[in-house]
Amino acid sequence: MSGERRLWLVRHGETEGQSSVRYHGSNDVPLSDLGRAQIRALAPWLRDVPFARVVHSPLVRAAESAAILAESCGIAAERLVADERLREICFGQCEGLTADEIAARHPEFWARHRAGTADGFPGGEPRRAFVERVRAAITDWAAADWRSDLLLVAHRGIVRHALPALLGPGVGEPPEFGVPLASLTVLCATPNGWQIELLGALP
Repeated sequence: MSGERRLWLVRHGETEGQSSVRYHGSNDVPLSDLGRAQIRALAPWLRDVPFARVVHSPLVRAAESAAILAESCGIAAERLVADERLREICFGQCEGLTADEIAARHPEFWARHRAGTADGFPGGEPRRAFVERVRAAITDWAAADWRSDLLLVAHRGIVRHALPALLGPGVGEPPEFGVPLASLTVLCATPNGWQIELLGALP
């Protein structure tokens, strides 16, 4: 890797509410023991990186993941920053449900969702509003004068929409990019714009 600054994007680990199979958006579920182990396994990849800040979603699963990584990397607590704009989208009436449960309870919506024509979940945050706030947060942090690398710990939807925010429309959109739990994506700022160095990698 060269000397350009980088944005390191981490998705939180598995939660007590089974974020691997359930739609937890605004549900504030904590990490499970498995999730903590997943994040600790990722930490060695980050230990030698000179992070200027650790920015994270205020939801506890992301905040705890950020704290674990910061402690492992020797980053002082005052360099951790919560950004409300990095919350996961609210899934409304579908919060905490599996895909099969959503399909059974809201079949018409689920068909539109699978076709890519639904603007958000029933009773939830409109997708357009979610994308706008995520992209605003990402572009603000990317443009800030942080001078060295930045670690951002959040959710699947945040990481997914960070890519088109910096690389252009269509990049990272489903089904192209799944964002596994406790995965790492690295974007590098070059004279020719942002580029992907690592995409959804697991330790």
